[in-house]
Amino acid sequence: MFANATPSQLIRNSSFLPTIAVLLGILALLLVVGFRIRTHFRKNDAANTDDPEQMLLLYEEMRRQGELTDSEFRSIKNQILPTRKNGQTTDRVS
Repeated sequence: MFANATPSQLIRNSSFLPTIAVLLGILALLLVVGFRIRTHFRKNDAANTDDPEQMLLLYEEMRRQGELTDSEFRSIKNQILPTRKNGQTTDRVS
């Protein structure tokens, strides 16, 4: 049966190609959905990054107003400062 068939006849009579086409379509759909989810999370991640100096100024003001104790402020400052890049100084906020 297959020995005398031409390639075009094999393709027309095959159930393999529609299966491959469906699987490739599903793969393409999953790639698009995955890319959109990744873009969404990257956008949210970029929106949540605050400037460490601005955060320290906010906490310093809270300490001045009495909303934070000195030890709480030092603890917060020690958590924020290691995230800063090397070479930046902390002279503005004490």
